[in-house]
This record gives sequence, structure tokens and C-alpha cells, in this order.
Amino acid sequence: MQNIVNVLSLTSFYVSFSLGLAMVFGILRIVNYAHGEIYMIGGYALFLVVSALNGVVPGPVVMLLALLLSALIGAAIGVVLQWGIFAPLKDKAFSIFMATLGVSYILQSLVVLTIGATGRSISPLFPGFTKLYGAIFPNQRIFVFCMTLLLVGALYLLLMHTAYGRRIRAVAQNPRGAVLQGINLRQVNLWTAVIGAVLASVAGTLMASVVSINPYMGNEAIWRAFIIIIVGGIGSIPGAIIAAVVFATTDTLMLFFGFGKLNALVDALVMLAVLAIRPQGILGVKE
Repeated sequence: MQNIVNVLSLTSFYVSFSLGLAMVFGILRIVNYAHGEIYMIGGYALFLVVSALNGVVPGPVVMLLALLLSALIGAAIGVVLQWGIFAPLKDKAFSIFMATLGVSYILQSLVVLTIGATGRSISPLFPGFTKLYGAIFPNQRIFVFCMTLLLVGALYLLLMHTAYGRRIRAVAQNPRGAVLQGINLRQVNLWTAVIGAVLASVAGTLMASVVSINPYMGNEAIWRAFIIIIVGGIGSIPGAIIAAVVFATTDTLMLFFGFGKLNALVDALVMLAVLAIRPQGILGVKE
């Protein structure tokens, strides 16, 4: 039972971080390497809010304020990326990759210069734990898991049950056809970049409440997210969720049997095995 809890907890991390990257990759068809640093910025948003307000207001309020701040910062970064990089360098995939790589280094350097390179840990804002069938559920991780479900549900409702969501799906399937139908491509691209960045920053805030943070935490996370969206299928959000469950399960089992140091190797082998059978990924579509 405890292993199931660990799988759910790890899945919430993988899903929350990969959603934004899957959405941006699937719709804008670009590789945003700065996604990892936006996630890192979200983690430091929680650190700053906790430093300023912890002990002054209740922990849950601190968390909600940090999530709001993180979302605003993520939205601002998304706008800057879209207007400053994605739109001007449209159809120049390598240039966009190099530009976002530069942005990631800039964000890392800003955090190191202003806050420092030392890792930070944040005390649980939802202290205590819940026991169920012999398994231990830390309350902080329960909150993160519930928030991840909320994010997935909100994104599903946005994409499947709103006019804007229909525009996004139309652009993802056929950009030229969407334009002929009168869809404002620039507006859809802007909001896609903003939503992707907000999802990354909010994921960073959520995970900063359960793991230590540092200016380089985005490096490992972005590698993991790329593997998840490749295995799930480029641009497929349901595929990314399935892949997150697969990798969370394998990583948990590796830790349980004492082979945690081999996680990266096993994940790479799983990715190669899936791509050998389905080159487009689990739920990807051949182009």
C-alpha cells in the first residue's frame, strides 16, 4: 500500500510538470528549454512568500498566496517568451531552442545572484500525516496530489468544453485550416505560451513544498519531462499522464528494490522500448 502511495505522489510531480511542456510542444511545435527554469522560479516564489509571511498567516493561506504569485510570474514569463522569442523566431526550431536555453541560463544566474546557490528546504505548510490501511500519507503530499488533479481537471475542461479550447485543438490539428476558419492564430499562440508557463511555475510551487529547491532544479526536471512527453506521444496530454504513471511506477519499484541509482538508465530503456514498438509514442499520432 505504501508503494501505491509513493507512485501516486511521484505521478503528481511528473504530471504537474509535464502538462505545460506537452501543451506548448503539441500546439506551438517548439522546444521550450526554459520550461525547467520557469518551474524553478515557481519554487522560489513559495520560498519568498514563506520567508515573508510564515508565522504571520496560516500555512494554507501562505500556500495559496504563493500559488497566485507563481501563476502571475509564470504568465508574465509566458508573454515575454511568446512576444520576444516564439513569435519572432517562428518556424526556426533550432533558434528557438538556443534562445530558450539562453533564457534558462539567465534565470538561473538571476536566482544565484539575488538569493544564492545554496539549496533551500521549506517546512510543510500542511503538517502531519494521515494513515490508511497501514500506509502513511503526508498531508503536504495529499495537498499536492489534490492540486494536481485540480490542474488536470481544469485543463481538461478548458480544452474540451470551452470555445477557446476548441480553437486550441483546431490549431494543434491544422494551423492553416484554423486560420481559414477565422481563428486568431497569434492570440491562441500567446495564450498557449502563457498557460504552459503558468502550469510550469505552479508545478514548481507545489513541489517546492515537498522537495528542496535550488537554482539548478529545473535541469533534471526538464529532462524527465521530455522523456514523458516523448513516450506519451508528442502533444498528447492524456499520453503524458499515462507515461507519468508508467515512470512513477518504475522509479518507485527501482527504489523499493534498492536500485534507485539506476532510475535514469531504466527510464531510458523504457523510452527506447516504447519507441521501438510505437515510434509516435503511446497516444501519439503519425504525421
